[in-house]
Amino acid sequence: RAILLVTGVLIAAAATAQGYLPLSRAVEAPYAAGLHAYKANYHTAIRPCLEEEAREASPADTSRVKSAIGLLDRWAMDSLPWKFRGGPLLDAQIAAPLDEKETIAHRASAGFWCDWSARRDLLLHADAQLWNEGLPHYLDSFVRSTHVAPGEGYAGVDSSGPWTHYDWNAYIDWKAPKYFRVTAGRGKNFFGEGYRSLFLSDNATSYPYLRITTTAWHIRYVNLFTLLNDVRGANGDPSKFTRKYASFHYLSWNASKRLNFSVFESIVWSNGDSLYPRGFDINYVNPVVVFRPQEFAQGSADNALLGFGASFKVGLRTLLYGQAMLDEFLLREVRAGQGWYANKQGFQLGVSSFDAFKLKGLFVRLEFNYARPFMYTHSDTRQNYSHSGEPLAHPFGSNFRELIGQVEYRRDRWIGRLHISNSTLGMDTGLYSSGNNIFRTERERFEVGGVVDPDQKNYGHYLGDALSAQLFYCEIGAGWLVDPPTATSIDASWTLRSRMPAGGDTEVANIFTVGITCRFRERYKDQEVRYVLP
Repeated sequence: RAILLVTGVLIAAAATAQGYLPLSRAVEAPYAAGLHAYKANYHTAIRPCLEEEAREASPADTSRVKSAIGLLDRWAMDSLPWKFRGGPLLDAQIAAPLDEKETIAHRASAGFWCDWSARRDLLLHADAQLWNEGLPHYLDSFVRSTHVAPGEGYAGVDSSGPWTHYDWNAYIDWKAPKYFRVTAGRGKNFFGEGYRSLFLSDNATSYPYLRITTTAWHIRYVNLFTLLNDVRGANGDPSKFTRKYASFHYLSWNASKRLNFSVFESIVWSNGDSLYPRGFDINYVNPVVVFRPQEFAQGSADNALLGFGASFKVGLRTLLYGQAMLDEFLLREVRAGQGWYANKQGFQLGVSSFDAFKLKGLFVRLEFNYARPFMYTHSDTRQNYSHSGEPLAHPFGSNFRELIGQVEYRRDRWIGRLHISNSTLGMDTGLYSSGNNIFRTERERFEVGGVVDPDQKNYGHYLGDALSAQLFYCEIGAGWLVDPPTATSIDASWTLRSRMPAGGDTEVANIFTVGITCRFRERYKDQEVRYVLP
């Protein structure tokens, strides 16, 4: 007994804290099948996922593919225990157009990541990356319109050459005894089982946050408090960015071995101005409050949203999932079907399969997303659902429907992938808002500069108004995995993108890309210009 006791103490002393996997599906891929398996009691819609749960979920006979460079493997120290680990983050790509309208593009980046296990319940993480890139025309237009590289940081304004930008993440994670976990730092969060999320996604760039995670029985509850930026009108000066705050609640309940229910709510409020400096509203710190009654009690006009999610495991590793997001809702008007502007809802339906068709390493997804006009907008645009010029949920903002198909196959170091999407997007045609630009108020549907248009009233607002465009995106790629902890690979891909506006000319991008690709964080290249920021 004495020997067993001493052994247990030594093992506990040697144990090291483990934090979160990077918010990257490519890094998560080796663990995904185990995390989503039948009878697995993990809350997979809360991302980034815990590293200790990912390792626990992976079968013992499926060891991680080692890095092709021994030094990187020693730095990453995949085996436990460890105190410090890290490694480089590198990109080097050339994109050659297959038509005459595009010019050769490039992407080069350098950075690092590191973890320090200060003690067995305390971990510190940091990663940073600097990019320089010349973008294909459609992405270059996006950066010029929003001043932000998709999900990768503020890129500035009025650039005539390649874009240089950076982003960084850091957090300190404390695993409190038994039920609680407290994380504070700068980064991103994601709620949902899909490729997209209508709740909160990693589409926007990183932000400061405090996250409290409570786990008990089959329930996990997340309190998330964030500081967000509004980059409009700053002319590239970060000191002139205006601030706003957001508070999020996410409750996940594994009701059975197959069924999960979730409830999401959020509220966004501005920092105020010189006449009414507001700052962080302590009323929204309450970890169990329902935001809408609290908002009414204060007589405020903050931006509150409510969502519901569910997922169901079919067979061993197939998942049916969905989300319903409510910004404004009146059942009488929904039933009437007359396009009331304030019926602001969105929903998602999807199915994903891991080790699909009993083929180990094969992943398949089919997903549909829909958001009505004026979704995520607000009467005070400082309180819209965005950060640094990008939506906090779906990259298209509102007034769209989208169908996505994905296939990925992994065998040893080889990875093949296919991503296809087809979307219908509503577009504004002039001064008045048709509900696709979340940086405009819903009042602009009928009034601009005090001038009222009697034809733009409360009804007749439907998806695809005022003009519609069809957006098709297809990417086929293959790669050879070099470094699994950072999902860095030698990669080649072909991208075909076409935009077909109603009554306009079709725009086509046909691009072949080759080089070293780092997928340590998600990069959503399937973007579209939905607005132009001042």
